[in-house]
Amino acid sequence: MKQLALPLIAGLLYCQNVLAEQKLHVDIPSQPLATALEQFEQQTGVQILYAADAMSGKTSPQLAGQYTAQQALKILLDKSGLAYRFTDDHTVAVKRVEPAGVNNVADDKKNAVHKLDTIVVTATKTERPISEVPATTAVIDEKQIANMYSRDTSDVLTRAAGVDIARSGTSGIATLNIRGTGSRRSSVLVNGQYAEFLDTGIGNRNTLQTVDWDDVERIEVVRGAGSALYGPNAMGGMVNVITKEAPKEKNVTRPFFVFDSLPTYGGGASTGGTLDDFSYQLNVKHLSSDGYKSTPNPAFFPGSTGTVSHSLQNGGWDKTMLGGRLGYRLSEQSKLKFAFNYMDESDLAFDRVNTPQNGQYGQYSLEFKHDFSDRLDVTTTVSHRSHVADLTFDNYFYPSTITNITPSTTLFEDAQKLTGEMRARWMPAQGHTLLFGYNAAQDWTKVRNITTLTGVETDRRNAEIQNHGLYLQYELEFSKKLFVSMGGRYDWFNYDVNANIATPNTQRLSKTTFETFNPRGGIRYKFNDDISVHGSIGTGFRAPEPSAVVGGVNSAFVELQPNAGLKPETSDSYDLGIDFDTPFGLHAAATGFFNDISDYILSSRTRVGNKTILQSQNLAKVHTYGVELELTQQITDHFSLFTNYTHTIARTAAPLLPTASGLPQEGYQLPNVPEHKAAFGLLFDSSRISGRLEGRYASRRFISGDSRNQDAFALSSYVVADINATYRHPIGNKKTLDLTAGINNILDRQYESRGQGVYNEPRIGFIKLGLEF
Repeated sequence: MKQLALPLIAGLLYCQNVLAEQKLHVDIPSQPLATALEQFEQQTGVQILYAADAMSGKTSPQLAGQYTAQQALKILLDKSGLAYRFTDDHTVAVKRVEPAGVNNVADDKKNAVHKLDTIVVTATKTERPISEVPATTAVIDEKQIANMYSRDTSDVLTRAAGVDIARSGTSGIATLNIRGTGSRRSSVLVNGQYAEFLDTGIGNRNTLQTVDWDDVERIEVVRGAGSALYGPNAMGGMVNVITKEAPKEKNVTRPFFVFDSLPTYGGGASTGGTLDDFSYQLNVKHLSSDGYKSTPNPAFFPGSTGTVSHSLQNGGWDKTMLGGRLGYRLSEQSKLKFAFNYMDESDLAFDRVNTPQNGQYGQYSLEFKHDFSDRLDVTTTVSHRSHVADLTFDNYFYPSTITNITPSTTLFEDAQKLTGEMRARWMPAQGHTLLFGYNAAQDWTKVRNITTLTGVETDRRNAEIQNHGLYLQYELEFSKKLFVSMGGRYDWFNYDVNANIATPNTQRLSKTTFETFNPRGGIRYKFNDDISVHGSIGTGFRAPEPSAVVGGVNSAFVELQPNAGLKPETSDSYDLGIDFDTPFGLHAAATGFFNDISDYILSSRTRVGNKTILQSQNLAKVHTYGVELELTQQITDHFSLFTNYTHTIARTAAPLLPTASGLPQEGYQLPNVPEHKAAFGLLFDSSRISGRLEGRYASRRFISGDSRNQDAFALSSYVVADINATYRHPIGNKKTLDLTAGINNILDRQYESRGQGVYNEPRIGFIKLGLEF
């Protein structure tokens, strides 16, 4: 590893600043500025990022001749009240600036760098600069994702403030937890569409784990209740995975090969481009691995004396992933987009050779957008999600020591989700935006448990769930200082669940309906370009799981009882924050939050003889509150630092039912919520070299089954760190050879990631070789 570390350190010290000054032929007639910028993209290959409303009512001058990209942009944006900034060699951000900043030509570039920021869509479903969004929002961009060595897309979120990713196994299910609200209480979106199943019993893969991380353009994280726009489960917040658009060039192709020390090996390629009105981006990847290291001396829970034994072989896995986008411009006003991602996976779940799982997961969406004018557009989207998987369990969880483990049960999951949405954005006057839409979704889920050796079906559940939502949002921009958003969504649900339990031989049916309305309001006030404050208030909800309503499998050891009286969880959420920039390159943000959750659902445990009785119950009240601090410091043009810290209290806030044993008692921390979490990093970026030295810290947490936060149920705190660097070597016109190398978990820290004695992976060295042409 020393031989690998030396070139990494040397690479971080290397600096070369290359600014494209090549003159290009540009021929753009006078026309609406938004259309002119699109033609500029097609003719130069430079991507332009801007907020749609910033272009409203603006016209570009005629431009024809040989210009550098900077010269052309300066002419196109002259007298528009807009400024530009190159975020890299091929990307430009355009944003409104104060008139004084535009008129001073000598300081134009300096002011543009200071004022421009990222465009986001998730918080309001309209394109807004992040500094004008009345919500707590963060973006993980393509460059950050490329500089991480990830096993799935959920890994990308491990360093985000206010977000915690926990795993039920080192290669198992990842759970998303925002602001301590708990698993399944934050929404996962793919390209703006809610992508999860309302039947959370479909659970061997989280949506985040089924999207190829190399196909992700950016991930937008909005912390705070979002049911007013996105409906179910958005109590803690939303994570929107936005996949890559086609490049503006005629073709860009990137093959790659990767190898790590587990070992894992594989490769893939992406290709994309724009040909007149047609654009395409396609990705393929295949990875094989001998798997993560096995757990030594696994216990029933941390600190317990009872252990089980199983094969110490590593759990191998294979993944094949496909993804992409196709686009076609029907006219100057109409565009059609098709996006898809697909994963075929087989592995040994939870690192045990007798627990194989196989699955095919896909997400597909078709979007049509028509611009009636600069002030009115309508978007229609149809999306489909497919999840077909089987997971074979051994008897690892049975309360006895077992030396010869054989598979006992196979869980089959078959789920399909069809969603349609129509929304309209109307700007009746400058600074006023009205968004209204209708969303409909239909879930079909089938779950079967089969005894592996005999083929006897012990449990079967079919569920059909319909969800309809109507939403309305009004946005106000006043004097480029005050930004207000307010709105709400009305949802209604129809549940039709049919479960058959073989032992005893029973059929459990549930046909229920419920309705809910969730409002939200947010405000941001900019004292100047350096300081702003924001606050929001909203409500959220989470529908009961069909499996919790009708119960499940019974055996000699465990009985999962139904609870037809479960009520939806509801929440009231509040946050207040401040953002400010300093003249010496420091950006700081601080946000305080509070969530009041009613009818919180967790599974209780009682003992009847030798049998454990499980039942989901409403816990009356849960409070989560805390603070999020984020700092970024630009040290030089190439070096920067970041750090964030999250303090989260998530406690039961009311007495429990007498039968609810094994749940946190009043005043105790909920399972899998670390009270303290931090991330930190040193970043380097130039045209040739980029690199990261970063890490994360999580304080101890408790696992399920703990009623009073006992030490025996505590997972120890940990600190882990990673390092990597990429060298881009030019080999011709717009061609590069990319070499990435690094080490994950450089401290070789062994730590438990969630419970049941499951450990994260050890130190891993990796090399990735790529080509771009």
